[in-house]
Amino acid sequence: MLTKANPNFDFMGDWLQGPISDYGPDDAGYYQHNPNPIFRRSFQYDGDAPATLKVAVLGYDRIKLNGQRIGHAELNSDWTDYAKRLYYDSYDVTANLHSGVNQIEVELGNGMYNPSPLRLFGKYNLRERLGQIGEPRVLLNLIVAGQTVLTTDSSWEMRAGQLTFNNLYLGETWDNYHELEAWQPANTVPVTTSERTRLRPSMIPKVTRQQTITPVDVLPDGQALIVDFGEVVSGFFKITLQGTAQQRVKLQYSETKTAGKLDFSTSYVGNIGSIPGVSGGPGAPKLAIQTDRLICREGEQTFENQFCYHSFRYVKIQGCDRAAIKALEATYVHTDLTVVGQVKTDNPFLTQLFDAGMRTKLNNVHSIFEDCARERFGYGGDIVALAASNLYSFDLQQFYRKTLDDFLIEQTARGGLPETAPYMGIQTNGTGEGEGPILWQLVLPYLLLKQYQFYGERDLVQAVYPKAKRQLTYLLSIPLTELVQDCIGDHGSILVKDFHDETPDKEFIGYCTVLAFIKLMQRLAVIVEATEDAQTYQQQAEQLTQTMLDKFSHADGTLANGTQSAYAFALLLKVGDTQQNMTQLLAQLKRDQGIFTTGIYGTAALYHVLHHYQHDEIVAHWLTQDSAVSFKRMLATGNQVLAELFQGKYYSANHAMFTSYIQWFYEALSGIELSTDAVGSSKIIIQPFFMPGVNQLTATFTTIRGEIQTSWQRDGQLVHFKAQLPSSIEVQFKAPNPETKIISVTNFGDGQILIDYQVGATTER
Repeated sequence: MLTKANPNFDFMGDWLQGPISDYGPDDAGYYQHNPNPIFRRSFQYDGDAPATLKVAVLGYDRIKLNGQRIGHAELNSDWTDYAKRLYYDSYDVTANLHSGVNQIEVELGNGMYNPSPLRLFGKYNLRERLGQIGEPRVLLNLIVAGQTVLTTDSSWEMRAGQLTFNNLYLGETWDNYHELEAWQPANTVPVTTSERTRLRPSMIPKVTRQQTITPVDVLPDGQALIVDFGEVVSGFFKITLQGTAQQRVKLQYSETKTAGKLDFSTSYVGNIGSIPGVSGGPGAPKLAIQTDRLICREGEQTFENQFCYHSFRYVKIQGCDRAAIKALEATYVHTDLTVVGQVKTDNPFLTQLFDAGMRTKLNNVHSIFEDCARERFGYGGDIVALAASNLYSFDLQQFYRKTLDDFLIEQTARGGLPETAPYMGIQTNGTGEGEGPILWQLVLPYLLLKQYQFYGERDLVQAVYPKAKRQLTYLLSIPLTELVQDCIGDHGSILVKDFHDETPDKEFIGYCTVLAFIKLMQRLAVIVEATEDAQTYQQQAEQLTQTMLDKFSHADGTLANGTQSAYAFALLLKVGDTQQNMTQLLAQLKRDQGIFTTGIYGTAALYHVLHHYQHDEIVAHWLTQDSAVSFKRMLATGNQVLAELFQGKYYSANHAMFTSYIQWFYEALSGIELSTDAVGSSKIIIQPFFMPGVNQLTATFTTIRGEIQTSWQRDGQLVHFKAQLPSSIEVQFKAPNPETKIISVTNFGDGQILIDYQVGATTER
């Protein structure tokens, strides 16, 4: 696949595993008392030789050496399909050891390896759907001066921890009252040959603790307290309190309020509690609220999440008086992605919108790009819709390698890919068992091309090209009229009033998706110099385009059903007459009063094509208008994050799928657009849009070739635009729009460029 086993290291020893729990015939006992395991071992270390700890975990781990925490990772290790891939981490622990007797301790949490039997949406039980589950396990080797001196084996001890319940979605129960049990011999499980072949070194940034904030308010609510952090956090909650023996405190987490009351429904796990008639199954809570429970001892004590993260702005505290609470904190916890882009303007709302987009993106990345707290799955379609905006925001070279690997290890024998990776059963309108709808399957060729354009990864394209080719060969073996129906379409549109309604121009979008596959594969074939394939794909694209025009063109110049989604896809893929399609799109946008009725894919496409065809003023109006369907209304909650939908029900209040406007902040406002023929960020297009209501802007975007800086400032009808560019990047300048004229270009050398524009000038279109 995309990662290779390390030929210089092979784990020794066995898995350590806690007692096997009997959850009963229907797994209802999972929700009861099931403490997490802790393992320990004393060992001798002499001298100061370099020491490396290598750890593979099924579930989550926390490791201490001589009482000191090892590493900075939370919710570790990286989630993937454990039946097909296992990741391990390496730590330099030389400084944590001392000469003589040392002690190591490993505490395990369930993570996605030991999920609850909760039936998400009333039907998806992860205990039945995931590739491999079980009790959490750890495999550990300590290597000193090149020799393995400690392994996990029967010489270890174990006991139950204070977490008597932990589930990634539902929360944790912490028992600080009862005495811990005595240590006893640990359980071991042999490492199979298959598991050894699956082991790979982790290749992505870890999930870590980020910013910590304190409440903006704590208010009484009957016998309870409501803690308000003023923004939606995905992470840990921490409370320090003066407790009494066996005092029980309940913490419930909410993202938002509706009509002044806490609204738990936006993050009900798997919608259990929000959809009438949908049950979570035997033993499951009727309302799947994110909940932590504390059983206190006498005296001051502190609780903080360990193996679960919550999505919340508000915490409802029951069973504890305000006077007993000594401290309250919330800490953002997410994958520690390196931020490579920043856009700052003097427009307060644009600042708010940019910050909300970035916060929402980071809130929903925990070793995969996930959708929201109630699901936490990696949907291929969302990844496609947000890829461009994510690549301008973060260094994703290694992260997208893992993402591709997660999908590729799930590729079916036929060649199809799942809707989510790791695969967990969802396959709405999929092409077959284990396969998702075609727009979601686009994740493979699309991310491959993006890795090449942004990071120059030709070797990756070369290695994966056969699998992408196999996927398309399989898809094209399905009769076209059937294949185009294996599609959800432009998901998230306000035109969809009910979950079962069709998305805008669904059939046309299905044809467009097949065309996108072929065009992407044509690009990839050129990259790997598969000349015959490239010619074949070119011919197939031309034939399909003509088929689409014959089927969907109308005498009055309209296309398909005339939706914004249809024109956005047609313009992006160059289906039909560009000028005619743009004229029709502009007319439809005018009828819609500038409101984007597109879903997440069409919206991302609109940002790009409207900028490409010099209609940025329409995007500017859409982003800043204040109708019932607007970002201003979405952000009026004060949550400082985006919601899943502009209108509807049963939607998340912390969901990144409409954050694609971040791409427009770079390509239009900042004038930094990666060219479609770039190789490793080798070529950019400078075509800034000087938005009314913005007088100055600064932006940075760090590529693998170095940092690009742009800035501009308004001076009456003149705008002074500055750019600082790495010398290895080729630049193409384009006029922003017909009303803006380039007055002068001054090249100061060393990549410094000054361009003076006259705004309001009329030039030929």
